[in-house]
Amino acid sequence: MVDLGTTALRFVQLYGPLALLVFTFLEASMLFPFLPSEVVVPAAAAVLVQDAASFVVFVGAAGVGGTVGAFVPYYVFRGPGSRGVGRLGEYLHVSERSKERARRWFLEWGVSSVLWGRFLPGLRSVISIPAGLVGMSAVWFGVLTAIGTVAFYASVGALVYYAQESSVARALRVVAADRPWLVALLVLGVLAATMLLTRRYRRTRSRRSSR
Repeated sequence: MVDLGTTALRFVQLYGPLALLVFTFLEASMLFPFLPSEVVVPAAAAVLVQDAASFVVFVGAAGVGGTVGAFVPYYVFRGPGSRGVGRLGEYLHVSERSKERARRWFLEWGVSSVLWGRFLPGLRSVISIPAGLVGMSAVWFGVLTAIGTVAFYASVGALVYYAQESSVARALRVVAADRPWLVALLVLGVLAATMLLTRRYRRTRSRRSSR
């Protein structure tokens, strides 16, 4: 059996950022989602990120691939009740369970889930489907997707790079000193997630008490 992870990493070693761009596009578009970012991207970061310039190239390649790829399911399922535009929908590898989960998340949390959903493994790609189904603005979708996608890959790339340079504890201290914006981003993400979970808990408790 072919080891897809090893094969993907070899392509990254051979073709560099271009291979990463193609991979993130295929994953975000769900045309080939069999290798999640959690498997390939950290390994790719370890190979590609050597300094500030290569970090920017890494984030740029992954960000462009992930953002452009996200528009594929968005347009395929665009419009209320759409089952896919043309035959392209037949090639999207996504289960009904995943689509239903993404739909519930989107209905619960609204358009903001397009941004922070890019950080969640089970939601990163499929969140594009409900955004298309409800006819979300393409410009707004693109902006939120780009911010979330770039932030996710920047976080992964930075953590992998600093972890290679030193121990995990030292890496965290170095990141905090050299990249305060990254720490601020992570803190804001934690705060946002806490607020969202608190809001959801209050809604659930309110519904139960009203019964």
